[in-house]
Amino acid sequence: MSSFAIGILLLLSIAVLPAALAAVLQQLVFVHRARRVEGRVVSERCYRMFGRTRRYYRVEFELSTGQRAQLRSSVASSSKTSPQLGQAVPVLLIERTGRQAKAKIGTWLELWFSSALLLFIGSIGFLAVALASASSI
Repeated sequence: MSSFAIGILLLLSIAVLPAALAAVLQQLVFVHRARRVEGRVVSERCYRMFGRTRRYYRVEFELSTGQRAQLRSSVASSSKTSPQLGQAVPVLLIERTGRQAKAKIGTWLELWFSSALLLFIGSIGFLAVALASASSI
């Protein structure tokens, strides 16, 4: 029974690897096409989880039309590592006529954390299967 469960977990983690590679590729394309603008942290939402303070923050930036826009951080961070109210942060922005602007906060954590986590999980599964098959030979 336990070997069946381990096999299923390995297969699931291997299935994550193509999704991780697609996420990394998509993020690389976005970073390459985007232009960098300056944003400012305008608000924050703090909460406690497992005895630690976690924080999401909102960033306001300006589009090429002069219109102001906001976006929220997608990854909660600790109060020590995240920017403070009023602090300038980089924003990566893609504007196309007839479409809504696409923007992301330009920090490593915001851009690459999810992709790196998926890549790590998929790689662990791939390595486990490779080692298991190599030891059976």
